[in-house]
Amino acid sequence: MILNFLETYGYTSMKSFLFSLCPSFKYGMQSLSIWWSVALGVVAEVLGLTPGLVVAMFVAVLVETFTGIKASSKRGEKFESFKFSRCILKLTIWVVIIYVLHQFTCEMESGDSYFYQFGYVVFMLMKVSVMMYFCVEYVTSILENLAEIEGKPKDSLVNMMWEAFRNATAQLSNIFKKRNEEDDDAE
Repeated sequence: MILNFLETYGYTSMKSFLFSLCPSFKYGMQSLSIWWSVALGVVAEVLGLTPGLVVAMFVAVLVETFTGIKASSKRGEKFESFKFSRCILKLTIWVVIIYVLHQFTCEMESGDSYFYQFGYVVFMLMKVSVMMYFCVEYVTSILENLAEIEGKPKDSLVNMMWEAFRNATAQLSNIFKKRNEEDDDAE
């Protein structure tokens, strides 16, 4: 009965369905995919991050590293393990800060007094703020590297990003200002 059902979707056997469901098995990469999934899950749980955010942070670090290597090459500098170890040091500091804030958040979440509830909110906001700050810093570094790769001044793309941010903030501010004025006029 199950095979008949699967055949209606074009699967000729249970094996073809399972390979479609888990294609890493088809290529003999199941150990690698399971290992990465478990590792990301553990990191996500320990740091209090969603797996998607862990992957995004990992991608940001990789992109920053590779664009940094490319920018250094463009400047005529060789790859140095010293600079790479600086990257690892920075990443370690970010992870430790996020971990500590997550642990404080978990500790405050377990209490039931108003003090603990207030502490939970404060530490959660701090953790989210640090994660956002991580994103801003890595995007800034990637933009600096990309500008250098393109032969532009290091701050050119960063300045464009911040100008766009200032414009968006000003437009939002104007929208809220108009709403407040309309609400005041309606009274």
